[in-house]
Amino acid sequence: MKIIAHRGASAYAPENTLKAFSLAVKMGATAFEFDVHQTKDGLLVVHHDFDLNRTAQKNVRIADLAYADLEKINVARHFKRDSSFQRVPRLEEVMDIIEAPASWLNFEVKNDGNVYPGIEEKVLAFLKSKPGLFEKAVVSSFDHGTLERFRERSPELKLSYLGHGLSTMLLLPALKKAKAIGAVNFHMALRLAFRLNVAKIKKAGFRVCVYTVNAKKDALRMKEIGVDGIFTNHPDILGDWALEG
Repeated sequence: MKIIAHRGASAYAPENTLKAFSLAVKMGATAFEFDVHQTKDGLLVVHHDFDLNRTAQKNVRIADLAYADLEKINVARHFKRDSSFQRVPRLEEVMDIIEAPASWLNFEVKNDGNVYPGIEEKVLAFLKSKPGLFEKAVVSSFDHGTLERFRERSPELKLSYLGHGLSTMLLLPALKKAKAIGAVNFHMALRLAFRLNVAKIKKAGFRVCVYTVNAKKDALRMKEIGVDGIFTNHPDILGDWALEG
């Protein structure tokens, strides 16, 4: 079972910052998840929300800022344990830290309603810009149109399905959508990660990863029911990196 550092070691450092990714590497992480956006001047950056309300307490959207302005803003203001200055990093800066130790990388592309036209081409170009990166990468998105555009542009790219408001009742339609785009992974919320649901998804041919698992008892339960990976803010959740696989 993969232990996937969710936005880096985000229980111990501000999420999706260079500090969080550096710490995850020090903790032994070899699988990582992060969120990709695009600035007004077309740079790929890593941050979870479309705006900075939560992380920086500033009512501004990433899409409306050039990176020269974005990088001046402290996105650690929300993190009580350490609110010292951390900026939104560029995607290539994150890769400089995690690419070498990584065996698996989840690029979650935030593009609801195609707010970042052309981001698919930029992400694909980035994945192909470094030897071996494309092979390590899985691209996910809550926006189905984004996944469809990725598939149209690259038949070989590994995609993961993510569903808004997914429930057990909606699982079958979601699996059909995931098959339609040729996804290899299916990422689901912990609240739905029961043995029967996991078995259904795996029987349909997908690898199952569950978010966000921050209690050791839940991590052990996920391993026991056959989950392929867990997204966690605690890369040390099991204290045994031999469980990677």
